[in-house]
Amino acid sequence: MITVEYPSYSLAVDGGAVGVRYDGTEVVRLDVRSAVHQLSDACEVVRDEEPEVPALVSDTVCGASRRFVWRGKSSLWEEKTYTVEASPLRFTYRIAVRGRGRVDTVEYFSGNAADRCCGSEYEFEYGFNPCKPWNNTEEYSFRASASCHRPPVLMVPPMYCYSFRPEALTRQIFFGLAAKPGEHNFTAFDYRRNMEGWSSRFRFSVDLAGHTAVDGAWEAPYIVSGVAEDELDAMRKYSEYYYAYGGIPTPKRPTPPRFWYGPIACGWIQQFASHGFDGFGQGAARQDMYEDYVKQMHAAGLYPRCLIIDDKWQAEYGTDVADPGRWPDLRGFVDARHAEGIHTMLWFKTFDPEGIPEEAVVTEDSGARRVDVSHPAFLAVLDEALTRIFSPAEGCYDCDGIKIDYAFQMPTGRRFRTYSGKYGAELLFEFMKHIYDKAKSIKPEAIINCSPCHPYFASVCDQARLHDYSQDNRCCREDLAMRAKLFSIAMPGVLLDTDNAGFNTSRDTMRWLLDQPAVGIPDLYCISPLPNGFAFKKEELAALAEAWREYGEKIDRLY
Repeated sequence: MITVEYPSYSLAVDGGAVGVRYDGTEVVRLDVRSAVHQLSDACEVVRDEEPEVPALVSDTVCGASRRFVWRGKSSLWEEKTYTVEASPLRFTYRIAVRGRGRVDTVEYFSGNAADRCCGSEYEFEYGFNPCKPWNNTEEYSFRASASCHRPPVLMVPPMYCYSFRPEALTRQIFFGLAAKPGEHNFTAFDYRRNMEGWSSRFRFSVDLAGHTAVDGAWEAPYIVSGVAEDELDAMRKYSEYYYAYGGIPTPKRPTPPRFWYGPIACGWIQQFASHGFDGFGQGAARQDMYEDYVKQMHAAGLYPRCLIIDDKWQAEYGTDVADPGRWPDLRGFVDARHAEGIHTMLWFKTFDPEGIPEEAVVTEDSGARRVDVSHPAFLAVLDEALTRIFSPAEGCYDCDGIKIDYAFQMPTGRRFRTYSGKYGAELLFEFMKHIYDKAKSIKPEAIINCSPCHPYFASVCDQARLHDYSQDNRCCREDLAMRAKLFSIAMPGVLLDTDNAGFNTSRDTMRWLLDQPAVGIPDLYCISPLPNGFAFKKEELAALAEAWREYGEKIDRLY
């Protein structure tokens, strides 16, 4: 056995196993083997079996770091190389394979995937995942005895990182998934649990779903691990690693135009107040409704600097041309708002094929049709739309920003291929970078408002949107403030659009609306009474107007 001691943790290398110890406890004993499954031409998963424990072939000391290398082979790969590199701050775990095939799933620390209870030993009792559903059916924390899969909805993508706490220990161990720029070809990072008889094991998995082809040597996305004080410290250390070693610089954020700081008024819930709950509110995305919305806010002493026109102002989601029935003069509306000191932003739906050429559409395994955002036919339509939205030229809208939504509908599955070959977070990043660069080339001060919560996306996000809130919940302030902490950790210095409120009970809604200025940019979604019975009292609107006034004066002093 080889032991490596650092102030915050220690490693014990014993053949093909690595024990991680801190605070007097071995919290995991990792099997260095990981399965790299393949996808056949018939779109069937071919499992990777590795019954033989790989041999430790190298142990190198370099300053304060120690590097261990194992080599073996499996049923699918001619050669597999595993590397653990430990330093005083963390350790990394890497997998490289040699051979040929399409990678389906990588299962980290799985041992021999053919075993009935494959995986690695663990001592922790509770896990933390920074991604949770909008309706609070699951918490950030979960029992480590259960598997954890969280499809990204509110944060797209989230930080791909877990932290775990053993019972009676205060510190935690974290495991984060990292990849080189251009290689984030996955959508989810899952925690998997096995139990067989009296044995229980864990492993992590990532879904490349056959969209990564190997012909020769290939290195998988890798694991970053270490010890943290708590869950937020774990996410911070994961993000800091990305900025230090992930090939992406910490964004330099120059002082933005004053209007970026709002306050913001979004019309999404106001559309329900105007149109009722039938039809999901799209029918009320009308010019006259938004004109009335502005008048009502001004009458209540509320003066937004940004106004977001929400779903569905456009005739077709894919082409983003204003519906003439709802918006007879969108440009005239925008010009009138500019004269009032209000900058107009447009809600922008992603991956919807409505109006998009058929050759730029892919079909998911579920049968759902999504846009291939890498296809030249779509990119031509996209560039036309962005020019029309941002340009001040005649026939264009001269808007000041877009609110990007529905990123969670990025195409997933094994039975399609995109034009560029990219998949998952990488496909989304290239799409958002294209939007960001094109928008800024037309109007440099344009706002790109979106909801990624990952360091890789910091360079394409001006305002991080805290995202939707379920009317079932009664903890707006606590829940959305927690999201704000996660966004700030993942993308330091990004402006925070405090976004939605519950519009369910007066107490819950007002607690958050009055606290928004302490968290980020205030954002109001509705002012009129709603069909569910919610209605602002006169004194509540007066209190909100005062909060906005104080916030505006504070921001004005910065300029």
